[in-house]
Amino acid sequence: MAEIGFKAYRFSIVWSRINPLGDDEPNEAGLAYYEDMVDYLLSKGIEPVVSLVHFDMPDHLMRRYNGFLNKQVIKFYEKHVEAVVRRLKGKVKYWLTYNEINLCTYMPDLVCGVIPPAEMSEDELFAQLTINVLVAHSRAVQIIKRIDPSAKVGGMQGLTDYYSLTCKPKDVLASQFRTQMSVYLMFDAMTRGELPEYFNNFMRRRDLKPVYTEEEKIIVKDASEKIDYLAFSYYQSSVEADFPEINDSIQKEDAILRDSRRLRNPLLKANEWGWQIDADGLRYLLRDLYSRYQMPLFIVENGIGLDEKLTDGTVEDDERIAYYQKHIAAVKKAVEEDGVDLIGYLAWSPFDFLSSHKEIRKRYGFIYVNRDTYDLKDLARYRKKSFYWYQKCIASNGNDLD
Repeated sequence: MAEIGFKAYRFSIVWSRINPLGDDEPNEAGLAYYEDMVDYLLSKGIEPVVSLVHFDMPDHLMRRYNGFLNKQVIKFYEKHVEAVVRRLKGKVKYWLTYNEINLCTYMPDLVCGVIPPAEMSEDELFAQLTINVLVAHSRAVQIIKRIDPSAKVGGMQGLTDYYSLTCKPKDVLASQFRTQMSVYLMFDAMTRGELPEYFNNFMRRRDLKPVYTEEEKIIVKDASEKIDYLAFSYYQSSVEADFPEINDSIQKEDAILRDSRRLRNPLLKANEWGWQIDADGLRYLLRDLYSRYQMPLFIVENGIGLDEKLTDGTVEDDERIAYYQKHIAAVKKAVEEDGVDLIGYLAWSPFDFLSSHKEIRKRYGFIYVNRDTYDLKDLARYRKKSFYWYQKCIASNGNDLD
């Protein structure tokens, strides 16, 4: 990473490496592991950007407590945050409280360790999990700022643009609703210190009564006054459309919120996993978020997954280079022409590694790691063609994209 020229590296703390059970005492070997890693990064001139939880949870917390659906797990998370931040105080400047926190309600098992109870409706689960992870984020903000007031702490979401599929007004309304619930909701609450009225209305109309105490509301409000920036991942844009066959407004909203139609934008190409490539969508998102929040933004994930083969010690990944050329150019326009306050841009990722879907065929790295999903082979590392392109790009501060 030092050779390629990385100025910062975003990585995540594995919760179970710090607390094997989750409700036990911090593991000294785990804390030492990350301290050594951070010290080595700093010795190479690389700024660590640290996520405190990222698609992982001690198995014990999932099986015994059902993850973040149980408010007791928030208390265990607080202890995790406290131990890590105390250990790395003064060494880590940028903290992310919770990776892609908005995806918790869509992938509860992966993102927040929750198996949906059979007796709980999808809307009830959506409301309660939104509140619980918001409180967890807010407690992390408070703890970080108490331990290290000079540290910078941000909330982080996995975002995509939701364009209207057509110019039909009902399609536009559908895309607006999806954007509110999937893009704005968590950032609105994080920055304004209260649940937005459109979400309160969502719950009222469904007679949802999630547990949200006065003490928790005070915590969320306090954290909103301490947060420093908003971070997000961006890979693709999407489209949304009305469900004309559904007349009931609540059923229609629920269908839009959990849309599984995989609608395609006919104007965009996609990778082999169907992720639509849209550099202008990244600029659109930056402009939209900065206009709405007037807070510094931080792109902490952007890249493309490709099915690649090693040939003669390298990978000719021209498709990845083209992706980054367009997206970095779009970021430059957002900063230089649109006036967006952007802390940084972090590519995803330096190395190939197992994806959240537990396989490695979908490779993201500038460096090829010689392994398959189940066969580790020799784990040798090879610089791809994109490695040398990105090295040149970084050296020019993004001005040389050829």
